[in-house]
Amino acid sequence: MAGCGAKIEVAIPKGYGYKMVDTVCGSTGIGGYPNFCEECEKLNAGRDWRREAEEAGENFDSDY
Repeated sequence: MAGCGAKIEVAIPKGYGYKMVDTVCGSTGIGGYPNFCEECEKLNAGRDWRREAEEAGENFDSDY
């Protein structure tokens, strides 16, 4: 896991606004990319998550 596991709050789209949801740093976000705390965001800046997923044999754009 790429995150530290700290509890964080993320915004999830809901209707015309957003809903704040509690989660942990490193969990998968709504768009497929990881949710990070500020510190882990800085540590993982510049990583190409899509390329890493494809190299690992994952189908990043698939809905199934």
